[in-house]
Amino acid sequence: MNGTVRPEAGTLEARVFRGLYPGLDLHSAGGVHVAVPKGTPVFAGPTLTAVVWQASGYAGTCPRGTGWPAAGAR
Repeated sequence: MNGTVRPEAGTLEARVFRGLYPGLDLHSAGGVHVAVPKGTPVFAGPTLTAVVWQASGYAGTCPRGTGWPAAGAR
């Protein structure tokens, strides 16, 4: 999914959520909705291994205090 999971942008619920919480990004996939601070990458996959591969290959930065990158990867 490459960190760019997009919810159904046109749904009323998604539009209301975004209006109420402009500082959060809303991601939805497979009936699961996740809200994270804007600018925080989201890694999703069918297995934990897929998520680890995405996170380990990510070259960007995350907000302080997120615990990422993993301690062994620093």
